[in-house]
Amino acid sequence: MSTGPAREWLFGTDLAVGDTAAGLDLAVARGGDLALAAGNDNIVQALRLRLLVRQGELAPLGLPRYGSRLHELLGEPNNQRTRVIAMGHARAAVEQDPRVQKVLTVQAESRPGERDALRIALDIQLIEADVPLNLVFDLRLGTR
Repeated sequence: MSTGPAREWLFGTDLAVGDTAAGLDLAVARGGDLALAAGNDNIVQALRLRLLVRQGELAPLGLPRYGSRLHELLGEPNNQRTRVIAMGHARAAVEQDPRVQKVLTVQAESRPGERDALRIALDIQLIEADVPLNLVFDLRLGTR
């Protein structure tokens, strides 16, 4: 697997986004500067954001296909049908990223003790990477 600067170039550098009580926000590094996500951290962040953004939400910015359809599952019961649909939506969204060669496996299961939450796990073959990336994404079904 490529490491160092070559991998950073391949998977890019972007502003780091962190989870806050209010949702997602730009992360701040020591000293008060905005934090960066580079290389592997950036591709993981990019794929998570692609799953979080509603497909079509960025159409006004010229990105009508960016995002996922996972939001369509809000309010659905946590059953096998919903899990299968979630796996398809997650695979389709992740495979849109040009740095993804292919999704090797995708699984969705109920989170223990949480009726309205799914855990989606994807094994992703990235371009120029020898080892697949394992991406885990939690989806709250909640209510619409």
